[in-house]
Amino acid sequence: MNNNQKIVLQASRGAAALFVLLFHASSMSFNYYQYDFLGIRSIGRSGGVDFFFLLTGFLLYHTYGNKIGTKMNALPYLTNRLIRIYPFYWLITLSVLPVYFFVPSFGYGYETHKDTIIKSFLLLPQSHGPVLTVAWSLSYFVLFYLAFSLLLSLKKKPAYIFASIWIALTLCHFLRVPLLSTDIDRHFYLSFLFSDVNLEFMAGCLLAKWVEKHRNKHYKLLISLGALGFLLLWINNKYQFTPFHNYLLYVIPAIFVLLGASSVPEQLQLPRWVQTLSKLGDASYTILLTHIIFSSILMKLSVAAHFANHLGYLFVDVFIVIVVVPLCYITYRLVEKPLVTGLKIAIKFNPSHSSKSIS
Repeated sequence: MNNNQKIVLQASRGAAALFVLLFHASSMSFNYYQYDFLGIRSIGRSGGVDFFFLLTGFLLYHTYGNKIGTKMNALPYLTNRLIRIYPFYWLITLSVLPVYFFVPSFGYGYETHKDTIIKSFLLLPQSHGPVLTVAWSLSYFVLFYLAFSLLLSLKKKPAYIFASIWIALTLCHFLRVPLLSTDIDRHFYLSFLFSDVNLEFMAGCLLAKWVEKHRNKHYKLLISLGALGFLLLWINNKYQFTPFHNYLLYVIPAIFVLLGASSVPEQLQLPRWVQTLSKLGDASYTILLTHIIFSSILMKLSVAAHFANHLGYLFVDVFIVIVVVPLCYITYRLVEKPLVTGLKIAIKFNPSHSSKSIS
């Protein structure tokens, strides 16, 4: 993978993080003002997190796929992945947890329960979500990283048997195969282990396998088709032209984007805006975990100051988004990045040379 391809992939991650931010900004604006910012609250799901799932499977297989079934020591790989997830997540969770004790009305009521707090810190799946609600997706990342580390540490035959069983049961659950799917649904943790979400990780792995031997000179067309696909899904979800709205449909445009991004030639001069989006891609994990906190604070301040009455709802929402993005990036540079780097140095662990992945 050449440097341009890495930059464009990071830029796509940055764009996905912005999708998530805009969707939540619209939802919060509707809660505070009954104003649907950009009309996107009703699309149901932005597809940004689904893109992260697919991209994670793509990058992990691209980096480690040839090591599956080699009985390698998976501890460095797993340590690298978990360091990127847990420490910063714990820090953010600890910063918001006291708020739910002092002002319970800010939450849903379960945030102060002991079991919820313990499971949240461990990122165990919960029916009502963790203390930091936006972190629900992290449980799936942890599951996938653990499963992938098992594939790396096993011999080839057991590794492929395990992968085949996991994929088969997940497909059976997704396709609602009689009896088997019903049995899985009866058990919460089985439903999590064989959730439809895992198909997005698996699709990313399969795509990486395909890209190993296939490149496409029409990379701009592929990326454009992917962007158009996201737009069409948003429009369909909003206006319900067709009754089928499964979030797995986001896999289709995501595949086009990744196919295009992984085919960008090295000699191409990338536009400045792609470089900027790439920097946001570096900070995508921080954006994912902190944007609601910053947005909520600014929204509450705008309500208290009656800004919307003087400036209008659209101006207030645009202003909040414009302020939240650099706040998230500053948090990444001053907190997340030094924290992760310091921890890796502290445990004398040499980070993999692999592409950065969402954690």
